[in-house]
Amino acid sequence: MADENDPTEPEDLPPTEPPAEGGESSVPEERTVADAEPDLPADEHQLFEETTAADTPEPVEASPEREPELASQPYSEPEFFTAAPEEPAPVEETESYPEREAVAEPSEEPAPVGEAGPYEEPAIAARDEEPEAIAEPDAPIAASPVAEPTDLPPHYFRAAGDPDEGEAEAPPSQWGRIKARIEETRRDIWAAIEPGWVKFWGVTNTIGAEIWRRIRGVKRPRNIREAAVWSGYAAGGFVALIIGFFFFVTWGMPSTDDLWEARQGQSITFLDRNGNVILREGAQNAPPVDIASLPPYVAQAFIAIEDRRFYDHFGVDFGGMMRAGAENFRAGRVVQGGSTITQQLAKNLFLTNERSWRRKFQEIAMAIWLETRFTKDEILALYLSRVYFGAGAYGVEAAAERYFDRPARELTLLQSAMIAGLVKAPSRLNPARQDIAAARDRATTVLNEMVSMGFISASESEAALQEELVISRRNPAGVLSYYRDWIDPLLNDVIGQQRDDFIIETTIDIAAQRSAAESIETVLAEQGEERRVSQSAALVMDDTGGVRAMVGGRDYDVSQFNRATQARRQPGSSFKFFIYLAAMENGLTPWSVREDAPITISIEGQPDWTPGNYTNEFNGPVSLNSAFANSFNMVAIRVANEVGGQKVIDVARRLGVRSPLHNYHSLALGAQEMTLLEMTQAYGAMAADGFNVEAHGVTRIRRANSNETMWSWRQENRSRVIEERPMRYMNMMMSRVVQAGTGTRARMTTHQIGGKTGTGNDYRDAWFIGFTPGMVGGVWVGNDNFTETARVTGGSLPADIWARFMPVALRNTPSRPLEMPGEGDYDLGIAAVEMPELTAVGAPIGATIGAEAAPAPPDDQDRSLDFGPEG
Repeated sequence: MADENDPTEPEDLPPTEPPAEGGESSVPEERTVADAEPDLPADEHQLFEETTAADTPEPVEASPEREPELASQPYSEPEFFTAAPEEPAPVEETESYPEREAVAEPSEEPAPVGEAGPYEEPAIAARDEEPEAIAEPDAPIAASPVAEPTDLPPHYFRAAGDPDEGEAEAPPSQWGRIKARIEETRRDIWAAIEPGWVKFWGVTNTIGAEIWRRIRGVKRPRNIREAAVWSGYAAGGFVALIIGFFFFVTWGMPSTDDLWEARQGQSITFLDRNGNVILREGAQNAPPVDIASLPPYVAQAFIAIEDRRFYDHFGVDFGGMMRAGAENFRAGRVVQGGSTITQQLAKNLFLTNERSWRRKFQEIAMAIWLETRFTKDEILALYLSRVYFGAGAYGVEAAAERYFDRPARELTLLQSAMIAGLVKAPSRLNPARQDIAAARDRATTVLNEMVSMGFISASESEAALQEELVISRRNPAGVLSYYRDWIDPLLNDVIGQQRDDFIIETTIDIAAQRSAAESIETVLAEQGEERRVSQSAALVMDDTGGVRAMVGGRDYDVSQFNRATQARRQPGSSFKFFIYLAAMENGLTPWSVREDAPITISIEGQPDWTPGNYTNEFNGPVSLNSAFANSFNMVAIRVANEVGGQKVIDVARRLGVRSPLHNYHSLALGAQEMTLLEMTQAYGAMAADGFNVEAHGVTRIRRANSNETMWSWRQENRSRVIEERPMRYMNMMMSRVVQAGTGTRARMTTHQIGGKTGTGNDYRDAWFIGFTPGMVGGVWVGNDNFTETARVTGGSLPADIWARFMPVALRNTPSRPLEMPGEGDYDLGIAAVEMPELTAVGAPIGATIGAEAAPAPPDDQDRSLDFGPEG
């Protein structure tokens, strides 16, 4: 048979001929290897044949029935190329054999197709070995190694000369899988958009080709008449382009008729609840600065740093714009502006801070218009009256007052340079809020520019830099700073960026506001260091929720964090208000008796809990009235467990608490955090005769010129949230806290007060919240870093601060008694419990409940600490 790898032989054998009449198939005679290589010696073929004869199996006779079948089929590859019945043992070979030394000679008579024997691999001798070494008849033939099973597919065939299979690749890494996934996703996306893209690109090419074909097909004008027509068309198109650009730029531009009354920003005036002005922000119709009254270096400082060619250009400095563009491109960010003083004035007077080409073209158009209407000095005067300098100061006059407490005409050279340097970044360079070093460095830059332009000499600049730059730390909002921040979101929503004068009617009582701030500072200055307390917050509301006073911290300039509205702290025993109110709503009364003794609480899904009082003292059976006044933890835990924690949470939610609350063991001890605003608002329902209150700080926002009301406060859902009988019960218990309980320091002679003290775990937080009909106030003291105080309780510093400012807040509030339980509230079908006369804590021995309270020494002890799992 021919070697299939021999290029000189045909690739396939011819098909078999039909069988002869005798039933025998006639096939062409196969060519042997010997025929392909006739030069091999005969003895060498004979030696090889003798060596392998023993391993050659006897030919099998073909079945008569298969002969016609084989004869009728076209020729196909013999089966021994794909699946030999038995693999013969090959003769050992050397690594390389460029020439074949011996090839086996086939049998004299080839076996018929039906009697095909097993395929014999021709033996090849090593090139350098002698033929006799192979032809030894008795020499043993090396055993062939058993082929290991592979994972190759069926009918796998590797041609001679193919390299060996490499080792299996390692599984891809995580990054490799991610990259493969990204690539697969990219292919999927491209497969999805490719049809549309191809279609779009084809249409675009078609349209472009058609346009180009028509352009090329246009004939040149053949005479002067056609040239004139063409010129007319071009001129008309150019004019239309100019007109369209003009409308594009000027459409929607503001009117310039009232230029001298134009406002660069908002002017806001704040009124207190009595209509008195308490704060102004912005420049209200500020007149242009009188340049002649200012020192010459004030205007020169602005020209040097903002617009060096102010007196040379016509409103737009194209050279400066290109120079600034080059510097910004070189730096990769905006480091230099190209707008002139006239352009900045146009933007401040008429335009917005929008960053767009249209706005830029409008700015250029307005700048050119301003230059045609006003002189350079008038433009500079308008600019100095309108530009923003940070800290709410618009205009150089306001900036001089804000930063240096002096009018602009008294500014020094260094102060003028610093103010001029603020225009670039007024918020970032604001020396009243930031480090003054940045503003001073900017002032140095301004002075250097003034020297380079010849406005001042180098010696004058050096002398100015020797001056001490003292910045006024006076806050324009003063004691209203925390309150102003709190209402700012509302003003942004209602006013936004509108340029007009507005009046804000607030709920603030400025006298109460100042008194609350002063009380906090006085008490902390006297006792803060000794008691290890550094911060406090106070809040006062009326019976509608109007905030009369809000102090969010000790010093706004040091910390702008509002502890009255933003800080979530543990309310401690002040949370017992919700527990006992839930108890009163579920059938208990102030005279119900519960055991003040150790208790183990079981809540489904939580481990059993056995809390303890701060001391190991237990008082046995006590009334709820006494337990609430003296803040006994065990009784509060029993009541909360008896009523159900979810009902307690429902009461808190109904009264306005929005902080997360969970039915955990710690719920009864006030270990879950909430804000002073939430607690004060919830207690406000007691001051509002049981109706809900909504905290708010503004009653109306209106325009100053037209008196148009833009927004007004209206409570949407005014409803009763505490029923009358539970409210009377709580009035009774909470008034006893102040009269003979833990809050005696908050007693007042002019108003009947009810309230509750609270102390957080490990003395980290201390609260007092008190109320009277028509008014409620709350105080918190503690530390921002949650460190322990020196055993400060709610009945000590918080009650002391509360008692100092609340008389001022209540000066115009009529005194009304708290509504107490009546005769019908005592007979509820519950058997009365015989109780011994209870001695009021802090009162003389023998003083009984119900008797008129006699003056008693203050008792600030508050047993509201939990030393169970939370402590």
